[in-house]
Amino acid sequence: MLITEKFHSIQGEGTLTGVPMYFVRTNLCNLRCKWCDTTYSFTGGTEEPVRSLIEECSKVWEDWICLTGGEPLLQRDAKEFVSSLTGMGKKILIETGGSLDIEPFTKYDGTVIDMDVKTPSSGEERSLKKENLEKLRELDYIKMVIQNEIDFSFALEFLKNNLVKCEVILQPAWGTPPDWLVNRVIENRLNVRVMLQMHKIIYGEKRGV
Repeated sequence: MLITEKFHSIQGEGTLTGVPMYFVRTNLCNLRCKWCDTTYSFTGGTEEPVRSLIEECSKVWEDWICLTGGEPLLQRDAKEFVSSLTGMGKKILIETGGSLDIEPFTKYDGTVIDMDVKTPSSGEERSLKKENLEKLRELDYIKMVIQNEIDFSFALEFLKNNLVKCEVILQPAWGTPPDWLVNRVIENRLNVRVMLQMHKIIYGEKRGV
């Protein structure tokens, strides 16, 4: 697997916010979101044998592994990585941009899918593989990054026109006032969760956290 970085931290986004995890950030991404905070994962990286990576991750003290990117589903060994570690009792949060098929990864007990639905401010709002919505389980969640009113209107339309059986998280883009988003959610009576990027609140914008 092509790896950008590995580190111990807590999860800073989504329904598992605050949970200690060992992060495995893969290299390469098929999308180019305008507000991406991990552009350093687009190129470079170090090739690591999947078996040695599995052995390393099996020995970390955390119950959870976060497989992130880049886009981790681009890695040819991603399924072996997930199946092996879940078979050993580890739990894996898979963070994906939603443009690639998630079904192979929903078949393993111990996985949770964090799937982005890209909003207009990303420039990648047409990238979602819509079939993925049907494959999500109740324990998974989708996340939409909201930067402005256009993004919020997009989210409203998306939730109106699509049946989503898992939890929905609206996350203000870094630098967007969270109170504005909370007020818009309440005004529109949306049954979603508004969540911040806690790791950035704690550490600021830097790598390896």
